[in-house]
Amino acid sequence: MGIDRWFDAMVQHQIGRQACGGCPIGSLAGQVAERDPDARAAIAVGLDRWEAHLRDGLAGMRTHGKLRKDADPAALATATMASIQGGLLLTQIRRDPHQLRIALNAARNNLRLAAA
Repeated sequence: MGIDRWFDAMVQHQIGRQACGGCPIGSLAGQVAERDPDARAAIAVGLDRWEAHLRDGLAGMRTHGKLRKDADPAALATATMASIQGGLLLTQIRRDPHQLRIALNAARNNLRLAAA
């Protein structure tokens, strides 16, 4: 699945859920990160795993000439994760899936700037 389809699927998922729930990992992080170091570390591992998939996909795109040679897959993956998490949080708080779409469009535009 291409990243555009993945982004669109995330928005559709939020529409189907009526913008309830946000990101389970992000929600859990907000509840335990400051008071349970072991739980925080486990959540970090989960987010790192998710981010690694993005980073590896972006690195593959760079290898195949779809991203500029100077593009930084790790930085792009982190920025994309921040857009996803922020968009999910805003969607949950505002009960508006359009918030996620806005955040993902920003991530998409950032990725396009790195395109070859």
